[in-house]
Amino acid sequence: MTALTDQQRETIQAQIKATEARTSAEFVTVIAQSAESYLFIPTLVAAVATFLLSGVFLLFQSALPLTMIEFYAGQVVVFAILALICRIPEIRFALVPKSIRHQRASRLARQMFLDLRLTETEDRNAALLFAAMGERYVEIIADVGLQQRLEDPEVWDGIVERFVEDVRAGEVGEGFAHAVEGCADVMAAHFPNREDAPNRFLDKLIEI
Repeated sequence: MTALTDQQRETIQAQIKATEARTSAEFVTVIAQSAESYLFIPTLVAAVATFLLSGVFLLFQSALPLTMIEFYAGQVVVFAILALICRIPEIRFALVPKSIRHQRASRLARQMFLDLRLTETEDRNAALLFAAMGERYVEIIADVGLQQRLEDPEVWDGIVERFVEDVRAGEVGEGFAHAVEGCADVMAAHFPNREDAPNRFLDKLIEI
């Protein structure tokens, strides 16, 4: 996923406000650049690659005679270069297994759900739309009061699938807006808005 533009942010926030106007359920959208820095695995890859290259060099040591100091200095330089290359975002995330990336992103989503106190609504009907850009991960977490009203608990999966399709098509802002609208359809069907419904959370996009 790419970074959001100001226009995309405005589109998403407008859709969030429209969502809140349709339902008494609480809705929050959180976008994270990444769930974690993932520096360990890229650094490990650079270290292993340096070790292997050193072994290859030793096989041809007679053709390229170096002193121990020169050999050691070469190892340091090679490791530093490889470590910097492996820290390029596209390469860094590609080196981390998908299962680990999604696990860390899902953990952050649940942490945000609790930190934002979405479990403390009167009817337990809050929902969180969470997206981690670096991990290319999207999840919708709904509190028990909302989940119990759903005839099909997997209704969120369809919203996430469309979101992923929009992002793959390069329509990041539109994807978020469609996802927010989809969540609104689900929540409004079970918790339509009412005049005395409190609004405990700001109607804006949260970026971390």
